[in-house]
Amino acid sequence: MSKSIVLGYDGTEGGHAALEEALRVAEEIGGDIVAVYAYDKVISGGESRDLDEIIQARGDALLAEASARAGEVGISCATQYAEGRPAEALVAVADQRNARFIVVGSFGERPLKGALLGSTPYKLMQLSERPIIVARAADPV
Repeated sequence: MSKSIVLGYDGTEGGHAALEEALRVAEEIGGDIVAVYAYDKVISGGESRDLDEIIQARGDALLAEASARAGEVGISCATQYAEGRPAEALVAVADQRNARFIVVGSFGERPLKGALLGSTPYKLMQLSERPIIVARAADPV
């Protein structure tokens, strides 16, 4: 198994927490990061194409942000835009890269709410055979 860590990154507070945790783990194991921005495309009409282009541009900007942060601390960071539901897309990238871990962020929703609403961390635990690290965003002060 490689020392790559797949990071689900969306620029939210949870995403920032996940990025910092992925960097910490990568440093500890001498690994690298694959930052992934996943988006489930809309499949209808011309306006959805405009939306997809805007989201692609946003994803590219966020991936550049994650890569720059990794570079600041000397960790190699590849980036990948993945189409599809986030959990499924992250598992697919982790499988392609034979990743050691998948790291995602959380806003600290309660377990029942996350299970009922199907948050990405809960879906990952059902889908992935790899260890999942969930980094919780700091509570607002």
